[in-house]
Amino acid sequence: MTDVQVPLEKRLGPFEIQGLPLADQIFELVGGAIAEGVIEPGERVNDKELAAALGISRTPVREALQRLTWIGLVEVSPSRYTRVTAVTDEVVDSTLEHFGMQASIALRLALPRMSDDDLDGALAVLDRMIAASSEGDSDALAVESQAFLAFLVERSGNPVFIRSTAETSLLVTRNLHHLQQEGDAAERRTACFREVRTALAARDADAAEHWLRAPRDLSVGLAA
Repeated sequence: MTDVQVPLEKRLGPFEIQGLPLADQIFELVGGAIAEGVIEPGERVNDKELAAALGISRTPVREALQRLTWIGLVEVSPSRYTRVTAVTDEVVDSTLEHFGMQASIALRLALPRMSDDDLDGALAVLDRMIAASSEGDSDALAVESQAFLAFLVERSGNPVFIRSTAETSLLVTRNLHHLQQEGDAAERRTACFREVRTALAARDADAAEHWLRAPRDLSVGLAA
């Protein structure tokens, strides 16, 4: 965290009530700020401060913080603190494993439903992932990885899977931004993405899933 903290209301920016339930808007706003590092790991948050910063009542803020706690972006110690969770190597590793599982399921559901145009779209996103990985751009890789997953999920045709994936997307985004994209592991991760592309272009779901769940001992990145 920075030594001199910018006031929360300035970091969050202006807030305008939209059509969604207020608690959902706060969840997206605060969760997005955490995912992007605007609210930093270890930083304390509370419903009173957030409500004052946004100019709203505390009730929807409490509801949003409860959801953020459930997905793992916020942790609570009763009567002590509510704060943003830390991002450790173990957390990143677990997120990679989770991402690989989600992407594999999404691909299995989506590929039979995808038109040739859809497939071209998926390959275009995957090409951006490969470029970000080969260039060692961790932030771009996190963005494009989520875009690839979202593309597949949208075409999965399964409303339950779509909702469950959306619920954890902010956590996955935040944690993937901390992926170290350098050295031998980065090269192998890039090689993995290229294998996924080859398999996806051939509509080979088995091979694509294999590379999305590549063994961890190869340090590929999308873990077993």
